[in-house]
Amino acid sequence: MSGGQIWTQKLNRQFVHVTNVKSIDMLHQAPMHPWEWPSKPWSRIHIDYAGPLYGKMFLVCVDAHSKYLDVHVVNSATSTNTIEKLRTMFAIHGLPESIVSDNGTPFASQEFQDFVQRNGIKHIRSSPYQPSTNGLAERAVQTFKEGMKKVTEGSIETRMAKFLFTYRLTPHATTAIAPAEMLMGRRPRSLLDLTYPNINSRVQQKQQRQKQSHDKTAQVRNFNVGDSVYILSHNREAKWITGTLIKRTGPVSFVIELNDGRTVKRHQNQIRYKYDQYSDNRLPDISEIPDIPIPSVSNNQTDVEAVCDSNADSSDTNDNSKSVKKPSVATPKPTRTRKPPNRYGDFVYN
Repeated sequence: MSGGQIWTQKLNRQFVHVTNVKSIDMLHQAPMHPWEWPSKPWSRIHIDYAGPLYGKMFLVCVDAHSKYLDVHVVNSATSTNTIEKLRTMFAIHGLPESIVSDNGTPFASQEFQDFVQRNGIKHIRSSPYQPSTNGLAERAVQTFKEGMKKVTEGSIETRMAKFLFTYRLTPHATTAIAPAEMLMGRRPRSLLDLTYPNINSRVQQKQQRQKQSHDKTAQVRNFNVGDSVYILSHNREAKWITGTLIKRTGPVSFVIELNDGRTVKRHQNQIRYKYDQYSDNRLPDISEIPDIPIPSVSNNQTDVEAVCDSNADSSDTNDNSKSVKKPSVATPKPTRTRKPPNRYGDFVYN
């Protein structure tokens, strides 16, 4: 013994033996047998506990199909707390077909076995002291711990929510699809969506501006089935003909039955009201309006008006208090006398 160290030949042989045994064990490991990938989400889930972390225990659950991660915080890792958190997850996603866990006390208890049997769930436990059997859950626990260390602001629940939000919307390395999108069948909205143009909102804004511009001069007309109306005709006999609304085919489209039994389709812009004969605002039928001749003004009527004006002037001559305004007589427009130009009159030729 020198310098606080001791070494013997027997100890050296024991060290060499242990090293050789470990090398032999590593060389004779069984080939990897990966879990079969489920064809549908939430059919097989892997669970495990992470902690103690920040004085709490965290139940980590990961879906084997979508790699969707769900974490719940508990004060202690007991069977009662585990069942309570699993009920919360099952209320959201439904019952899985199988659950994979290790041989920890919360999962090996009789209470937990009764819970999974009552719900028709197959419980698969990994081999003792072989955590790689439940490698998906072990890797999820490691990812959760690393993610929680990067989020430094807020309470435990706030930090956990921020981490899960980012993880679920990030494409997974195995599936190349976000876990939330694979589980839900849709991509949840995030702040990154604000950088992409919203086509639906843009089209709706354009349509709203077009509608406001068009409706400035538009008139609202409400038609009901059974109303008597005038419709625009495209023949040469009559421009407007009467009919009855029998069907609405769209917001502004109707089917009208004419008086002769034919049915036509017209837009609301091609339809006008036909008021009833007992209504105060009655409008007669187009065919019932008689042709009223318009009287023309003749020269005799002008002469009669002039005679009436002269009689009125003679009767008011003696009345000085009244002033009589004589009708103004239109004077002809003055014209100028036109003379032809005296060309070359100012010049004298010798």
